[in-house]
Amino acid sequence: MIRFDMSAVRHAARTTLRLAMGSLLAAGLAVSAQAQERTAISGTTVSLTPLKGFVPSAKFAGLENAEAKASVLVVELPPEAHPQLSTLFTNLEMAKTNFAKQNITIDEAEEIETAGGKGRILTGQQALGAATFDKWIVLLKGAKTVMITVQAPDDSDLDGDDIVAMLKTVSLGAEPTLEQKLEALPFRVRASEPFRVVDTFGGLGVLMTSGPLNVDPKGSQPMLIVSYQTGGQVPAGQLAAVGEKLLQTTRGFEKAEVAKRDTITFAGSKDGAMLSGTITEGAVRKRFAQYMGLGADGRFVRMIVSADEATYASLEPAIKAIADSIAFAK
Repeated sequence: MIRFDMSAVRHAARTTLRLAMGSLLAAGLAVSAQAQERTAISGTTVSLTPLKGFVPSAKFAGLENAEAKASVLVVELPPEAHPQLSTLFTNLEMAKTNFAKQNITIDEAEEIETAGGKGRILTGQQALGAATFDKWIVLLKGAKTVMITVQAPDDSDLDGDDIVAMLKTVSLGAEPTLEQKLEALPFRVRASEPFRVVDTFGGLGVLMTSGPLNVDPKGSQPMLIVSYQTGGQVPAGQLAAVGEKLLQTTRGFEKAEVAKRDTITFAGSKDGAMLSGTITEGAVRKRFAQYMGLGADGRFVRMIVSADEATYASLEPAIKAIADSIAFAK
């Protein structure tokens, strides 16, 4: 399950708007006969030659292999994020400690040469329920900081050498326009004044704000985030409980005071869940609302918004308009 860290997202936005090296031929020679034609990952700077059976996903920025239950997830962050992540990927013990928090066991860290330049690759496994998945996580630097995660069941027929060979074909191009990034999201959303889109993140979410600043280090402006879940499924009737747990594990909202719980229509679901209440950031008290809607496949989209108590009421018509515009992509 993808969880978004409010402070991390805010930091990413601050460093962007607010919050290719190597030879393609040399890398391509390592690709097995399973490879297909080069594919651009919509809404990102990444293109690669996927293994047979992998096709572009409509659920996230990346590829899926339904038969093998495998995926290739592309997450792009601001270029300023690379030094910190590079330290993590270079230091094996640090990588083990940090990824263990996500129940991922890292076994190895090494350098990899791709069509987009040199990078670092971590390999390991993650237990998800009763299943165990092999993981390959690659960090690259281009116009954006690029992190690519390949995940496959440990009992799948996919060969690790073939997966690494596929990753070696990765090349990095120019950053797509904001409109292209929005179009590539697994959901549709429209900004409503005074909110405006700051940027998308990870091919899975979008950040909006209101006010004169694109760079808001003090978090003084209203913030609205819409994000899509990529892993796991929420059982029917469990959306509200999942929402409560997510809120408690979202940085900045761990001590949120929930004043109201509602069942709403959101993202096409008549059984959507909404939490609203207050949070305290330093000496500032803010109101917040969290909306969640469940898709037909058990995945969900989440919107969370916060603003100073004094201004929140005036933003409610815009917040409602944005919430009403959200729908899963077809």
